[in-house]
Amino acid sequence: IAATVLKIAIGAAATVLLICVVCGFVFVGILGNYLQDDVLPKAYYNMENASLDQTSFVYYVDAGGNIQQLQQIYTTTDRQWASLEDMPQAMIDAAVAIEDKRFYEHQGVDWITTIKACARMFFGDSSVGGSSITQQLIKNLTKQDDITVQRKLLEIFQALEFEKTYDKKEILEWYLNVVYFGEGCYGIEAAAQTYFGKSASEMTLAECASLAGITNNPSRYDPFISRANNKERQETILYEMYHTTGSITKEEYEAAKAEEEAQK
Repeated sequence: IAATVLKIAIGAAATVLLICVVCGFVFVGILGNYLQDDVLPKAYYNMENASLDQTSFVYYVDAGGNIQQLQQIYTTTDRQWASLEDMPQAMIDAAVAIEDKRFYEHQGVDWITTIKACARMFFGDSSVGGSSITQQLIKNLTKQDDITVQRKLLEIFQALEFEKTYDKKEILEWYLNVVYFGEGCYGIEAAAQTYFGKSASEMTLAECASLAGITNNPSRYDPFISRANNKERQETILYEMYHTTGSITKEEYEAAKAEEEAQK
């Protein structure tokens, strides 16, 4: 009897295994066709085709023959382009530290954070994002932000193709000029002017960390809405810059934490 039961159990297990293998082949085939027909043809994205609203200015020539700014013109969007060379290195380091620690190591997608995010979502926790800076830039440029598996797959393949065309510096420059910083500000130049009354190139380490903290959730970390929330987020970013990425020293970390806020 024991032998018969064992034989039946082995047969049942073999049947289940065979069904799983067949289903696996069918799934891979369907996925392959889907990627080939619907995802890969849309994977290439040309950044030069992006249409961005930018702030306009009216100038005049004064009595001394000098050009002066008369008026700044914008509606609900304030975006003033800043080149990477004009951005403080601290702003770049802060963005990488909090948004994409392995930015310089991956080719568009951080598979470690992506797998972790998928696992968390499987258990009902969608609070941790897995998007790299490259993926976030693509989402901001294409305005594709629906929460679907199809959109996420497309974004992943777009990011992989994206980094075959654009280098890390180009991606960082565009990201920091496109991302939303609250208060109608897109890009760090408009944000620096709005929150600190200065150009982005003049920002301190503490101010850079403060701005970098807003992008995760502007309605929560906007310092005009809650200085306490922004300060907490700022210190988290400074911690990551010091302890995780090593982009600042202990002395810089302590001094930036102690710096008084100087919002406009």
